[in-house]
Amino acid sequence: MSLQGSRGRWSVVLLSVPIAWWLFADTFRRYVPAESGTDTLRFSYWGSIDDKQMWDEIIDRFEAAEPNWKIHGEWLPLYGYATKLDQQFVAEGAPDIILFQDEPFPQRAGEQFADLDEFLANDSTSQRLLEDCWPTARASFLHNGSLRGFPIMGGNVLIFCNLDAFDRAAKARGEAIDLPANDWTLDDFVELAIKLTVDLDGDGRTDQFGFMQPQWVYYLPFIWSHGATLLDESLTRWTFTGPEAIASLSMFADLRHRWHVTPLPSEYAGQNFDTAFLSGRVAMCINGPWFEQFLMQTGLKLRHCVAPIPRGPGGSATRVTWDALCVYSKSSARKREAAWRFLKTAMSDGAQAAIARRLRAVPARMTAAERFVLAGGGPGSPAAMFVDAMSSGRMQPITEHWETMSRPIARHVTSLLFDGPARRTPEQVVEALRTDVDIQRCFGK
Repeated sequence: MSLQGSRGRWSVVLLSVPIAWWLFADTFRRYVPAESGTDTLRFSYWGSIDDKQMWDEIIDRFEAAEPNWKIHGEWLPLYGYATKLDQQFVAEGAPDIILFQDEPFPQRAGEQFADLDEFLANDSTSQRLLEDCWPTARASFLHNGSLRGFPIMGGNVLIFCNLDAFDRAAKARGEAIDLPANDWTLDDFVELAIKLTVDLDGDGRTDQFGFMQPQWVYYLPFIWSHGATLLDESLTRWTFTGPEAIASLSMFADLRHRWHVTPLPSEYAGQNFDTAFLSGRVAMCINGPWFEQFLMQTGLKLRHCVAPIPRGPGGSATRVTWDALCVYSKSSARKREAAWRFLKTAMSDGAQAAIARRLRAVPARMTAAERFVLAGGGPGSPAAMFVDAMSSGRMQPITEHWETMSRPIARHVTSLLFDGPARRTPEQVVEALRTDVDIQRCFGK
């Protein structure tokens, strides 16, 4: 063999080593303990880089207290997260600890998530932590009466107001435009949205809209305000019928067609839900505390406020949603016990403070709410409004059929916004939902 050939082969070998390490180091770290006597727990979660930093901080807390355990984080984007987990469930290779949302929870809880009551039974500290959680947080992760997920964080939805957009509309109309009152009504909401919808340059085209048309699940609080419900209290019977249901959908359609206070897709082309509000293209939108985290990093940091859900015949209630940490039922007994201790770490004072500090979500523990309020500006701030609104927090009608139910609701409700012959009336949509094959199969005729 020539010297040149020998050098060439060694060059390939030397080049291959770093490439192989780059490709497979993550796998190596997962399955080979970093130190003698340590073991690894896999932890699956989603979120932004800020979320990753938050979980890294919580992981560091756990590893400092548990020197024989390491946490391997499997960080994924939210879109595609459920699909990845489904694949892992089928292969019986899901992570030991799983961050999970309340909406798909009932469908997976019985088979995939361990019963946590066995750990709670003789653990007074954990019982205290759970009792400190918001009632809706605790209730969201019960399956047949047993706890299958430890609530960690969540939030409700309120009306965000862009104060710059309010000022522009007031100047264009030559009149003062007041911010929403805490006891405002559905009629007040419509009147304000109309005032905030203006042609700023006089060219005959609307430049600023009063409200961003929400998706159906964000419109759910307005449905409740009208006195309508989707399911009965047992979550087994379809109840979205009658004049209350029709009235709620009439308002949804009228926002677009009658009052035109929400933009058509062509009227905010190139912008999404968030940037339309940020740019002032729309003056109000409905969103949760996760939006507050985003706004605090923009020019609207001090130029926005939030308002309660408008009150109607059915009162005023905000939609509340929660995320929990679950333990994979097919992990070994030793790993399930260690995973449970990680859940306790995530519910500790320090970890809940880390969640509160980032304004990512409202901490699941009520005693951590004060830290969330202080991080968001103190009493009177949007963060304080979100915490105060927890008293009117209402759980979504989540069942094992949530995904099957959500798809036809979204499809039929969206037909209210169409132009031309494809548009349906509120009465037609209510009837289409009542007779929908999937709705009937899940909740009876």
